[in-house]
Amino acid sequence: MIVGVTGNIGSGKSTVSALFADHGARVIEGDAVGRQVVEQSPNFQKWLRSRFGDSIFHGDQLDRAALGRIVFRDEAARDDLNREIWPYIRDILQQEINQSLADRVIPVVDAALIYEWQDEQRYDVVIAVLCEPKVAAERAAKRMNLTREEILDRYRMQLPVETKAARADIVLWNEGTVDELRRKAMEIWSNRIQPTA
Repeated sequence: MIVGVTGNIGSGKSTVSALFADHGARVIEGDAVGRQVVEQSPNFQKWLRSRFGDSIFHGDQLDRAALGRIVFRDEAARDDLNREIWPYIRDILQQEINQSLADRVIPVVDAALIYEWQDEQRYDVVIAVLCEPKVAAERAAKRMNLTREEILDRYRMQLPVETKAARADIVLWNEGTVDELRRKAMEIWSNRIQPTA
């Protein structure tokens, strides 16, 4: 089984993915794959400079916060970035999934943009971990070096909660305690994922 875990910023999707990892899954993080593309692909770095200018770099290092301030407030810039980076991410994700399957380990792809990338067909099951935007923004503000407004900018650039809920195979609402989230995640693992391993 190939599992996708998605959800908007601050929803708790990475916590759910980590719980699955504790039970034997191999988590493939979409954010980590994106960083890998940025850091290891000279062609992509060249495109970033041509599209956004040198101001988003410190020497050879990308200033991710500076890039974020642009793309999370400019829909056209965001769409350009996603269109350019997605083929790189898609290929790496598939390589990692294939390796996990060859190792007979359940791959869990933790990615906020599964639906935005129109990539849901890759997965046997997509779990959307969701909560109200205000709750998510408060959570994210506590763990990220961003203002609440910057977090809400990012939230507005992702598909609405209602859309993801309607498209997901499983919806996990996370508006309670961490213990409640763990219990719900383990029910999904036991009833929907592990029996097919």
